[in-house]
Amino acid sequence: MLIWFASARDGAALGAYLERLLHFDKSAVVRFVGVGPAAAAYSGPPFGGHPVLALRLSALQQGTEPFDVTVVAGKLLEGISRDDCQVLVPDTMVGGPSWAGLLPPRTGWTRIGLISVRELGRAAGQGNADFRFRALGLDRAGLDALGEEIWSRPVEAVQDPDSDAAPLTLRTAHAAQALGFLGPDAERTDEMAQLARIGRWLRVDAPYGTVLQRD
Repeated sequence: MLIWFASARDGAALGAYLERLLHFDKSAVVRFVGVGPAAAAYSGPPFGGHPVLALRLSALQQGTEPFDVTVVAGKLLEGISRDDCQVLVPDTMVGGPSWAGLLPPRTGWTRIGLISVRELGRAAGQGNADFRFRALGLDRAGLDALGEEIWSRPVEAVQDPDSDAAPLTLRTAHAAQALGFLGPDAERTDEMAQLARIGRWLRVDAPYGTVLQRD
């Protein structure tokens, strides 16, 4: 299946997202869904803990037929043309990761506020620094336990003491930073990210992509 992007910029942005994802997981899988003039590329970045999904939207040419495939990220990246205007989408794979069958709703979200991209970047950076400082000498089990302790911490800047909903975690901020969704200079920018909720899902719409956290 060959599809056309609305612009070369959309193809290049999808390619950059896939490259970052493959940096962390060479066997990464993407659920690629096209509805109307937009395509959504969902992935499950390998940062452990409660499900955290990444989402990168791309604009498509008008008239693109709907599609929904689960594919190996590397093959999807290979299918993007050199001029970034089109992509040859591989056939859907047999099976696939469990998260691919548990995508959040596309509509019905309630906006709950904003958080500065700078704060998300600082929170992720502090988590990374804490992990490096305490990781020396730990075995695999110790590293996994340390990672779970650090990345499960709440991002204090967005806590609501009157809410029973699960807080935004450092794991979600880390995913946004690692996949490039906060931009090239997150700790100095004045941009904001939008927060929204539906059911057990929390959504962070950053300048260059979205991260979804499930309780």
